[in-house]
Amino acid sequence: MSKLADRIRKAARPEPAPLGFGAHAARASSPSLLVIVRLSSGDAGKAEEASKKGADAVIVDGADSGRAKDVSAKAAAVALGVRPSHADRKSVAGLRDAGTDFVVLDPESAMAEAMLEEKIGFVLDYRGDGDDTGLRLLGEVGLDAIIIPSPPERFTLAELLKLRRLAALTRVPLMTAVKADSEAGYLHTLRDSGVAGVIIESSGLGKLSDLQSRIASLPARGRRREERAEAVLPATTPSHDEDFDDDD
Repeated sequence: MSKLADRIRKAARPEPAPLGFGAHAARASSPSLLVIVRLSSGDAGKAEEASKKGADAVIVDGADSGRAKDVSAKAAAVALGVRPSHADRKSVAGLRDAGTDFVVLDPESAMAEAMLEEKIGFVLDYRGDGDDTGLRLLGEVGLDAIIIPSPPERFTLAELLKLRRLAALTRVPLMTAVKADSEAGYLHTLRDSGVAGVIIESSGLGKLSDLQSRIASLPARGRRREERAEAVLPATTPSHDEDFDDDD
């Protein structure tokens, strides 16, 4: 399991009601949304800053294995992701050996054989709006997450249903780009619709701590409503035969 997948799994775990004096500390240490910082290859040096500020992962666009090795050495605490310029099996293997935790693949250009490599995670940059069959198939190819286009900040019920459909059919955690100053209500809605991580640009590093504070303030994850609902059986209605004695 990649470091990214492990962190997503822990963030998505429903939290029991806090007990005892250490409850607040336990809540603060378990954010329910990951924060990922996206960096250009030229800004890869900012990965160390992102790590020190508590980012869960970074994605470096266009990094080769040499740049990935340098970033991995300086920012070991974060899950290092790379969006390679050319994704084939050889380049993915080289990135893994350089310390890359996961690669971001473009479905139109990445070679299918790249996903044969092991001990590295795969994230798909998905910009389509597939039919039900296509979305279900995404859940069968071994992805750690799917990056989707940013939902509008004016998040209507129609947008919510689109997002929940995508999450329900793929059964894969979603990640999406947000502004570093996104409001708590928007983050809460995204999280409860299947988004496991939010991505900010390197220009938002100065607002990273505030973003994490808003995420920490969100209500704890609970069980889904359908899991909480109890089956209600109709009361038994006596049959008409039980309303009178049989004279025979």
